[in-house]
Order: sequence, then C-alpha cells, then structure tokens
Amino acid sequence: MARTYKWLGGIGYILSFIPYVSVVSSILVAIAWIMMGKDTREKIFTVLGILLIVLFAAGIALAITMFASIFALLPMGAPAPGAIPFTRLGAFFGALIATGVVILAIAIAVFVVDIIAHFRAARIFDNKWFKLGGWFRIGVVIALAISIPLMAITILSMGLQGILSQIPPGGFPLGIIFSILWPLIIVLILSLLATIFSIIAFFTIPEEAPQPESPGPTP
Repeated sequence: MARTYKWLGGIGYILSFIPYVSVVSSILVAIAWIMMGKDTREKIFTVLGILLIVLFAAGIALAITMFASIFALLPMGAPAPGAIPFTRLGAFFGALIATGVVILAIAIAVFVVDIIAHFRAARIFDNKWFKLGGWFRIGVVIALAISIPLMAITILSMGLQGILSQIPPGGFPLGIIFSILWPLIIVLILSLLATIFSIIAFFTIPEEAPQPESPGPTP
C-alpha cells in the first residue's frame, strides 16, 4: 500500500500546478492521505484526507448555490407592473455568505491539520521533506499575516489618486501591482516551495509501510 499512496500523493501535488487539473489533484491527495492513515494507523492522516474531500464538496456546493441563486433571481415570465427586480438579493447574498463562511472554516481546519500531518509524517517516516513542508506552511501563515497589514498600509498611504496616477494610459498597471501586492509574491513563493517539498516527501516514502508505533509499557 505504501507504494500506492506515495505515488498518488506525489502526482496529486504535481497536478495542483496545472490549471483545470487541480480539481483532480485534491482528490488524489485526499485519497493518498486516507490510505496513509489506514496503513500507519494514524488518525490525523485520515482526518486530513476526509477534510480535503469535504472542502472539495463544499466548493462544488458553493458553485451550485451561486448558479441556483442566480436562476432564482431571474423573473419567471413578464414582471408585474411596479414589481421591483432583484427583491431576493438578500436571500442570494445570505446563502452565498453562509456557504463562504463554512468553506473558510473548513479551509482553516484543513490548513491546520495539514501542518500537523506533515510533522507527524516526518516523524513516522523519518523524512525531512515532510518536516520542511510543514515549516514552510507555517511560513505561509506568518507571511500572510504580515502581508495583509502591509498592503493595507500601502493602499492607505498612496490614496486613490496616487494609485490611479501610477496606471499608465492604455497599458497594464504592472508597476502598481508590484508596489502594492509584492507581499503576496512572498506568500506565493513559500506556498510553491511547501508544495514542492510535499511532492518530494511523498515520492521519498519508503517502499515498505512503517510499522505502527507500539505504546510504551504501562506501569
């Protein structure tokens, strides 16, 4: 089984870099973690895999909610005289916000469990790449926590007129993107490295499944 989930996980993380295939990658990675949990009897791996599947399903639910709400807003037949269009906008945004909050909560849980699972896998497999993947994920959190205030301060200090003055006429505002969003570039680089370390970690899992840790002698 170790041979199976090591390839599933590695290939799954690689596919996350390819547009339109990242949907498949999340399923492969989830299955790999679940299989690893079954093989090592570590519940944290199984929990991570299940959460990844739940997050994927929640994303599908968000898309369905958006399309269903949009169709619900469309008037059926000719509108009555004096009818106010979009009277159900409140219900639309309410459902959208509620679904978004649920997805955000699941995503945070996935991120936390993902870090724990990487450190646990590093200990079980004696694999430094899992540990590096965990540390770089922590670095992503720290960089993101620093980036958001920095971007807010930059935008407030420049002001709307200052931002608009840097946009070249008829050109792509590349300079302003780098001047405001440069902290996010650091976050993206750390995320990229964390994923690369996860790829290497899965591919370097030993062929033989590790034996589950036996509990120490009870006094």
